[in-house]
Amino acid sequence: MAGGGDMHKKLFHAQAVVDVRDSYNLLTDFEGIIKAASLDTLGREVRRITHQLGFEHFLYGVRYVPPEGDACQFILSGYPKKWMVRYQEAGYVEVDPVVAHTYRHPTPLIWQQSMFDTPDRKIFMEEALSHGLGSGLSVPVRGASNETAGFSLSNPDRTKDAHMHSVQLSGTLYVLSSYMHETIRHLVFTPPQDEANIPSLTPRELECLRWWVGGKKAVQIADIMKISLAGVYFHMQNLKRKLGVRSKHQAIARAILLGMVSP
Repeated sequence: MAGGGDMHKKLFHAQAVVDVRDSYNLLTDFEGIIKAASLDTLGREVRRITHQLGFEHFLYGVRYVPPEGDACQFILSGYPKKWMVRYQEAGYVEVDPVVAHTYRHPTPLIWQQSMFDTPDRKIFMEEALSHGLGSGLSVPVRGASNETAGFSLSNPDRTKDAHMHSVQLSGTLYVLSSYMHETIRHLVFTPPQDEANIPSLTPRELECLRWWVGGKKAVQIADIMKISLAGVYFHMQNLKRKLGVRSKHQAIARAILLGMVSP
């Protein structure tokens, strides 16, 4: 599991700090999220606050349907990277009870045993636990532009204390999620008013991006474009840098919303 006993004690001890703060100071802390000018800055700020609130991991995901075009998804992850890879490989989005809750209910979800009520979900739960996701809470977010999002905080422990910690922080997470969602909406889903601010791509980068959006893997793109795998990775890194994102899925979402490619 991720983290050690000392880390967990430190994280849970952070609750005492939260409890004695007044609301004004808490909101002032969250202002750093609104002021984030890039996804990198936002990620660092959210991780800092996540630890301050006594949690080790965070995940924000949103599904957005633009006025014209197909729906796209965006994820800002503070979950273990190995778990995110495994989650996608196994298609766990189809069995994840958090995802199902996010689309169907407006209420907070405190993670508990009863959520994993099918054989597939039990396997999912045990594998998540092995990657350091034992307890936590999630809240849904409904946006003004037909977007549905979910924000989760998690810890490795699956104990009574960890459960109670999640319960006690559920209200705070609602406030944090609203700040988070507004910043993501501005950084990702709002096209620049000035076309000069839309990144300029080379023909090779644009071709690579189109194959990427089409679902091709790096090795397939290399074969199609008749370039080396290292060349594909080079173009991908340039694309992410120009779009101001860190992952493939973020780059695709941003490029579609900027009208650079079609889904």
